[in-house]
Amino acid sequence: MGKLSAAPVFALSALIIASCGSSPPPPPEPAESIRLGLPLDPTNWLMVIAVQQELFAEHGLEVEVREYVSGKRALNGLLAGEVDVATTAEVPIVFRLFERADFACLGTVGSSGNEPRIVARRDAGIGCPDELRGKRVATQRGSAVHFFLHLLLLTHGLTEADVQLSFMKGEELAPALAAGEIDAFSMREPFVSEAEHLLGDNAIVFAEPGLYQKSFNLVASSAFIAERPEALRRLVAGVLAARTFTRESPELARRAVSSRTGIPAERVAELWREIDLDFTLRQELLLAMEDEARWAMENRLVSGTRAPNFLDHIHAAPLGDARPDAVTIVGAKSNPRR
Repeated sequence: MGKLSAAPVFALSALIIASCGSSPPPPPEPAESIRLGLPLDPTNWLMVIAVQQELFAEHGLEVEVREYVSGKRALNGLLAGEVDVATTAEVPIVFRLFERADFACLGTVGSSGNEPRIVARRDAGIGCPDELRGKRVATQRGSAVHFFLHLLLLTHGLTEADVQLSFMKGEELAPALAAGEIDAFSMREPFVSEAEHLLGDNAIVFAEPGLYQKSFNLVASSAFIAERPEALRRLVAGVLAARTFTRESPELARRAVSSRTGIPAERVAELWREIDLDFTLRQELLLAMEDEARWAMENRLVSGTRAPNFLDHIHAAPLGDARPDAVTIVGAKSNPRR
């Protein structure tokens, strides 16, 4: 019998000793979970993409999604305890901060300078925005489309007092216009396309590119922000992953939007060109909120006579820690300028 070589024996012994002495791999971090209020508004498509592509799950965040017809109602759901975080336009944030101070904005997830529209009936004698005078015009109260209507009327030498203004839920507007209960409304997609479908050639649509820069924003309750910092960190990571995905795979991102919203791919592509899907906290957000607060007070749409300090309701730390260059609000926590 041949002589047994010592080298393999020593090598095997060393391997056994090393294996016995090595530490086991650390256990995976426990999953965090949140309840997300999700409107399907075009300026909120970054969140839609994050949900549809399961990008939150990739960062250890389980998300229970609750869809809302509008950002205003998503914010109401947040404040009623239905969800932990939600997204909404900046106008509802302004209105609710006149009433309560227990929530904050974490960042803007999308914006557009050409999203709201006025849809009117041609047979009501409306061929241009100037002819809205004296007509029955509806919108959703205390919302971005309400503020857009205000600006559009001013641009054409009118005020809210020059029209018969009424307020409805977003999903009620197109049927009311088709039934002849109103002559025009101010709203956004998918309700604009719904009205065009119902009225056919009798519909006329007015846009005012650049008149109003609408933003859609991620908000959370003050209690959730204080108690769930790790969940917020993972939430921000998921939104930033959606931002990257949107830039690297725009066609796949548009397909995800079409699949989730039911909006035809061709229409998604058209709207896509008008929207900036980014995750930021810019100084422009505060300036817009201050303008909207003045409008709300001057028109007695809110009970307060003094605007809230909106800076107190900006929580920049999660986004600022993950992407410092995205935060430019002066005085905000984690502001890279400080």
